[in-house]
Amino acid sequence: MQHLVAIQGTLDRIESLTTEPISVEQLAKDAGMSYWHFQRTFTAMVGEPVGRYIRRRRIAQAAMRLVDYEGTLLELALDYQFESHEAFTRAFKSELSVTPSEWREGRGSILYPRHRERLTQASLKQRYKNMNLLPEIVQRPDSRFNGLQARYLSATSDEANNMRVIPELWKKFFERAPQLPPQTDGVYYGLSNTPEALGLERRHPDEAIYLAAAETDPSFPIPAGMTRWQSTGGLFAKFEHHGPVDTLGETIAYIYGKWFPNSGYEEREGPDFNRFDHRFSPVSETSVLEIFVPISSPTGATDSVA
Repeated sequence: MQHLVAIQGTLDRIESLTTEPISVEQLAKDAGMSYWHFQRTFTAMVGEPVGRYIRRRRIAQAAMRLVDYEGTLLELALDYQFESHEAFTRAFKSELSVTPSEWREGRGSILYPRHRERLTQASLKQRYKNMNLLPEIVQRPDSRFNGLQARYLSATSDEANNMRVIPELWKKFFERAPQLPPQTDGVYYGLSNTPEALGLERRHPDEAIYLAAAETDPSFPIPAGMTRWQSTGGLFAKFEHHGPVDTLGETIAYIYGKWFPNSGYEEREGPDFNRFDHRFSPVSETSVLEIFVPISSPTGATDSVA
């Protein structure tokens, strides 16, 4: 329920700020979540990324004003935080299938949903009614991962390039894997984090950093051109994703949209990571990969862990 209230508060805030600059980082802070956790939770609960939602609500409000608006389209565009008439027109047509001028002339659909729906427990239950993934709560020690990292735009972005960047990164990693210690049972790890958490500058609102890696001993030297990430030991929720990797987003949405809000657990700092073993095959329906999400128990609670 806490997550539901936080995201509903975010929607209310966005609705009141459509003509003002909106910082996603600040929205995350106001919601009491890290940037990464906020992005995933928002997308899972609302059904679209926060950046896309903000743009859609700006277009919806602009469309309502446009019917009897007496100013220029450029003035309206700037009022709703679009940098130019051209950018506003592109976004408007992408959303409503007509240009602002055509809308003004009455050629837009009157059926366009001008008012947003409110989030409810019932609506979330309906969205994820066919999914019921129960994680195993496990305790893991501190871990170090050596590998290659790259910036990517997540699957929730309008400009997503994760399905291109990440496979290319793994190809480069396996070319250099012999420089790392042999891995027991051929196990490798994929980790994601925000640029800020790694001390890097963010270049795009939907950007994240991915590390294709192997787990190594702390004393193992980092090969030239590789980097090392650390995962702090503690509680993790371990999920299994079954099926091809291109459906992984559905499992991630379930974790952050249904399981987390109802679990009683809280977010803990640190990267999520995937564990790939002999069961993993990228395009197979029988493929299995493990997802580890760092968590902490509510104050005063205790856990039985594997």
